Amino acid sequence: MGLGLLHFDGRVVDDDGLPLLESDDGEELMHVEPGVAIALGSQPMESPGTLYVTSRRVIWLSDADKGKGYAVDFLSLSLHAVSRDPETYPFPCIYTQV
Repeated sequence: MGLGLLHFDGRVVDDDGLPLLESDDGEELMHVEPGVAIALGSQPMESPGTLYVTSRRVIWLSDADKGKGYAVDFLSLSLHAVSRDPETYPFPCIYTQV
């Protein structure tokens, strides 16, 4: 896997919408959080999707566009924090620096 934020469109073909994991390398699904919107930099917020936390990375898959998703491995996250300050961002969010 490369470093940084990567486009991700790997979904299991049995229509459950789960991301394809690198199970041969021991990657396991740890947590699923539906209804998560994502905003990248100064771009507008994406439509809600589902956030998957695995043993190796964070994956976000759009609910509206089944071909859209992003993945970032934990080694590429240099900073993360929870923000509830409406002057920083209009909604509570998890801030990450990739």
